[in-house]
Amino acid sequence: MIVIVGETHDDVLYFESVLANRREELVLNRYKASIGTIFSQDVLIIHELYTSVLASAILTNILAKYYVDLVFVVGKCLSSSKGVKNGDFAISRRIIDANVDLSLFNDVAVSQIPGFDRDFAIQNDIFEYLCNGLDKRQNIDYRRSTYLSCDNQSYDMIEVLEEKGSVFALGEETIVIDRNTAGVAVACALKHTPFIACKVIENKLDSRNNLETYSLVLDKYIDLGKAVVSTINEIGRSDILEGE
Repeated sequence: MIVIVGETHDDVLYFESVLANRREELVLNRYKASIGTIFSQDVLIIHELYTSVLASAILTNILAKYYVDLVFVVGKCLSSSKGVKNGDFAISRRIIDANVDLSLFNDVAVSQIPGFDRDFAIQNDIFEYLCNGLDKRQNIDYRRSTYLSCDNQSYDMIEVLEEKGSVFALGEETIVIDRNTAGVAVACALKHTPFIACKVIENKLDSRNNLETYSLVLDKYIDLGKAVVSTINEIGRSDILEGE
């Protein structure tokens, strides 16, 4: 099964539109999931996972119930990098749980498991499959991105990370910020399930969102959705496991 995770319903509308044999199921008796097929592959689509804690809890339940081959995290994000334009695509090479310095315990962040990694790398094969879908099939440029996943989406959070020094290096890739990807990464790492985040950059960090930028994001969702669906069509379980 392939799992697609969104923060809002808008994030997953395209995928629901191409889902065949659709049925609905409640996860933890509360969160609605759509289950069906895309190119004969079983797919589960779920949204409203808007924090890392929530995403981790829901994904842990889904991964325990189903044999999941791959998890996509889709939607929109913000960026702190120079030269980034609204509507650019951010494909994760690295995901960092950036909820830092919010705990009384040493080296433990809110939503983090004590002693567990908070820096997650994306498997090369999955990254290349998705980027081929953007490059060759959709003719779309993308940004190799480091995701900082944090409820505190501000430059204050980035300054804290810079002070720590070892968390990430500015300038290595495009830096984007979202709320839920770290939770997906934690759940998938515990179950050794491949995952990747692919989101549309809505705006610069601390910039005001407006109807124009959100309308642009909605248009870009379709292009990104086509690339993800193309990846679902091409990738097989043996391909995913080859790099493990």
